[in-house]
Amino acid sequence: MLYLWMPEANGVWQWSRGEQWNQASSLEQLIQEIKPDQGEEAVVFFPSRDTQIIQQTLPKAQYKQLGYEGIKFLLEDYVILPIDQMKVLSYFQAPDQLTLLGVANHTVLTMQHALSLIPVKIVSLLPDFLVLPEPQHNETVLANINGQLLVREHALKGGSIDDLGLYLDIAPKAEKYRYADLNGAQLESLWVNSTEEQRERFDYQFQPILKAKQHPFNVLPKAKNSDQRVSGYWKASACVLLAFIVVQFGYDLIRWAKLKKVADQTAQISIDQYQSWFGRNSRVTEQNLKSLFESNLRLSQAANTQALQLISRVGPILMQQQIVANRVAYDADLLNLDLVARSSEQLQSLVSQLNQQGFKAELGNIQTQGDAVVGLVKIQ
Repeated sequence: MLYLWMPEANGVWQWSRGEQWNQASSLEQLIQEIKPDQGEEAVVFFPSRDTQIIQQTLPKAQYKQLGYEGIKFLLEDYVILPIDQMKVLSYFQAPDQLTLLGVANHTVLTMQHALSLIPVKIVSLLPDFLVLPEPQHNETVLANINGQLLVREHALKGGSIDDLGLYLDIAPKAEKYRYADLNGAQLESLWVNSTEEQRERFDYQFQPILKAKQHPFNVLPKAKNSDQRVSGYWKASACVLLAFIVVQFGYDLIRWAKLKKVADQTAQISIDQYQSWFGRNSRVTEQNLKSLFESNLRLSQAANTQALQLISRVGPILMQQQIVANRVAYDADLLNLDLVARSSEQLQSLVSQLNQQGFKAELGNIQTQGDAVVGLVKIQ
């Protein structure tokens, strides 16, 4: 695993493969130095100065009740930017210790753009106080690494220091200070603010971070979570599509069944009608249907012409008398009409008028239908 350490302001880049830190005067030199590791995974440490970290006690029940959206606003009183413009990470340690880290979104974006120039795969972006060893309970670790003074007060709390004397004056007093590679002025400040029993010197050596990808203060968007979100999205989309297909298939199946039922009923009605015309002994086939209908149409063509001529002559008389025809049938040169009139006298008057105009008209049975009468009139 390759480890990179971003500089503050005009500082120098540093890199390590898990041992000592090596310096590169510029980004171009760094790229040349790590060329053998091109394409490999890398953990990057960025300046802790860009972060704000707080720790406070919070009961677990209240922690769950607040949720992420509520918890991040606990940092609001300690930062200048609005919380909505910051990336806030939290870590709860039982029974009641909550640690929050906040960093500006634009800072993270700027770092990502700068790191995109380096030909390695960045898997974690962590604050640089994590390059120090983890302190014991009530212990503070101080180290000057290539001119960069860092402090680590807790597994998840630390930062970079400009003035060690000022820091020791305002920070809570630790029971023990472990220090490494401090310069003369820094040692003097530590001597003034601590006793000999509280101080312990150690030889600093970088200790690689295990499971850096899963570190709670990894501010780099996690590709694994992104893949899971995308995967979840596509799974949900697939389920919706499958449900739609099942519903559509069911609808089409029901519609097909109904249409088939109608088609079967229509076919049966057609067969019954055919057999009523040509007899039930006739076999229903496409060929005899065609031949029988053609012959019947030829035989009835003349009759149909006569019927139309007769109806066209009788129709105006019916309209004049305001008589309505319920049924019209033409058979053997005879037009049979079921006529609805106001009275039987009106029907008799119609028959007389037809006979006077050259028709052979005959009035048949007359039946009462409410306020009107229905009579059969035969016209030739």
